[in-house]
Amino acid sequence: MTESSSITWRTLAWAIGPVIGVLLLRAGLQAQGENDASGLQPLRAATLVADPYQAMWAAARPFVFTALGLLAAALLLRWGLRAALRRHGWPRLRPWALALWVLAWGLGGAGLLASHFNQTGRHPVAEPEARVLLARAVPPGAHGPGGAELYLQLPDTPTPQRLLAEGESPAAWPSGRVARLQVQAGRWWGRWARLAPPGGG
Repeated sequence: MTESSSITWRTLAWAIGPVIGVLLLRAGLQAQGENDASGLQPLRAATLVADPYQAMWAAARPFVFTALGLLAAALLLRWGLRAALRRHGWPRLRPWALALWVLAWGLGGAGLLASHFNQTGRHPVAEPEARVLLARAVPPGAHGPGGAELYLQLPDTPTPQRLLAEGESPAAWPSGRVARLQVQAGRWWGRWARLAPPGGG
């Protein structure tokens, strides 16, 4: 094998290896998460809207901001890369490009691990009583049996929260009904919850 082909294979390994490693890590962590029998669901901030236009914007806002951020990053990278190539040439930039590539995927893998350890380190907190603001049906899918998505007002949280109650019917949770929650906080961030069994069991 010539020196040129050896360098090509080494470059290919550094380019593909981090991607495969992170994908395998993600698959392993997802398999562990699917075995979680706690029934806890993320407790997330909710956006209540007054008309369909606000609902469309609330649903599209994450995608729009993400797309704009990626577009700005791509334009900035293209401009910077073209200037660097003209000044230094690809052979001198290749090690730096590979290092940045590996670093980016390494940070992605570290983020997956941090999220996993954050969830495995959950601990119970006070069980609040929340007032139901709204309930909507969630159809069953590949990732869950469906149920009712409850929009809740918690006494210690000014912003309404939303929680998926698996297997529940929205008709059972009219506006104004009180729901008692079992809440756990993540090791570092976030909260997860489930409906407390009737009678406080």
